[in-house]
Amino acid sequence: PNKNNVPEMVWETLVNLVCRPPRFIYDPDSALGPQKFRIDGKVFQRKDIEVYNKRGHVLRCSHFVPVEQPQDRDKKYPCVVYCHGNCGSRADAADCLDLLLPNGITVFAFDFSGSGLSDGETISLGYFEKEDLGEVVSYLRRTQKVSRIGLWGRSMGAATCILYSEQDPSIAGMVLDSAFTSLTDVMHELAGQYIRQVKLPKMLINGAISVLRKSVQKRANFDIKLVNPLGVCPQSFIPALFAHADQDDFVLPLHSSQLYERYAGDKNYITFAGDHNSPRPAFFFDSVGIFFYNTLLGEDEQCQEYHTSHVEAAPPQVPAAPLAHLAASSDWASTPPPPPASVPASHPRVLNPPSTSAAAAAVAPGTPPHALAMGSPDKRRDSPGWGDTSAATAAFSPIPAPHNVADEEMQMVQALRNSLQEMTAEFGNSDENVAELERILDEYVFINDGAPGATGKVRKDGSIEV
Repeated sequence: PNKNNVPEMVWETLVNLVCRPPRFIYDPDSALGPQKFRIDGKVFQRKDIEVYNKRGHVLRCSHFVPVEQPQDRDKKYPCVVYCHGNCGSRADAADCLDLLLPNGITVFAFDFSGSGLSDGETISLGYFEKEDLGEVVSYLRRTQKVSRIGLWGRSMGAATCILYSEQDPSIAGMVLDSAFTSLTDVMHELAGQYIRQVKLPKMLINGAISVLRKSVQKRANFDIKLVNPLGVCPQSFIPALFAHADQDDFVLPLHSSQLYERYAGDKNYITFAGDHNSPRPAFFFDSVGIFFYNTLLGEDEQCQEYHTSHVEAAPPQVPAAPLAHLAASSDWASTPPPPPASVPASHPRVLNPPSTSAAAAAVAPGTPPHALAMGSPDKRRDSPGWGDTSAATAAFSPIPAPHNVADEEMQMVQALRNSLQEMTAEFGNSDENVAELERILDEYVFINDGAPGATGKVRKDGSIEV
């Protein structure tokens, strides 16, 4: 973009946030830990795998499973597939291991195409990622080593899970942390963060989004309007646990609230203190543990056999089967009532919150609640996540602050005219985005007759007819 044109820099930054955010490159042996490891007296291993997606890209994957014993060769275990955020990788699944592996649930983590160590140059915030997820699920079923499959997604990963759910109702359950309603909604909110600083008309945001949409189509070959998890919710019936940090200012909590309201299947919704990328509290992991116990283990005899026979003696303060204790005292409802209005915004809350009294009675006094369900709570993720405050600040820091609102508005209008010329020359007048941008500029000139740079009708070439 022209570095002297602030608006062009703004939407180029937004294009990068959509399809080429910072990529987390890592050393697998360092970031993923040893090939064999022990949790709560049980030995597990990491199996690194390559799966091809439909575009021919190699997806780098890891399946965390119990070390196989001769008597276990024909056993099937439930599996949770972890789906990372837009700047993340399979290394983010480390938070899942302590919670799920000791309870007989394996964990499958992978880098989406365009992320981490997988092939691909761009991401799509769910459009192509749902196809990657489908290939991973198909691979797991072909192994004939898994029984029920659950999904755990964060931000982009959560949106991907919702988009995928429409085509695969056999998924047993989904944990959806910080999902967004649609990509266009997020883009309007992000563009608004800048536009509000210079107090530009809202219709200019719509014009910028039209330019952004076409730029993303050209660079990453997908339409941002088709990334619409909210539109899928009425057709999805997989049990789902929605979760959102109450101070998230990147993907606002309103997104999860709207998704929850529209979702057709059994559902629950929890909120907790924190922002988009803050470490999740023990309360969150307890809720996830209860959810996956109910949806993945349940009455499955093979799972229960593993759950009881493979548990070695645990320390006195930690029950041998923590998820079973928690789930036995939980109250899961398909249509829970809204949370009380009197609960402070900073207080973690859950609709029909699970009671941990039965589990608490089995542990020593003073044991922290997270010990009931996991060994290492609140682990801080090493990879940057989408919406990290510092990352967002860094993304926009090269863009100079405006000095004159009128000049900034005129600069934005001129940038949109330039884009209209370029788009018209490349795609023709019949293109949807060209027509939309032309309409917006016409409307802007009509409303702002006599405003800076607006004294008449916008011509087809983007100039002003005086």
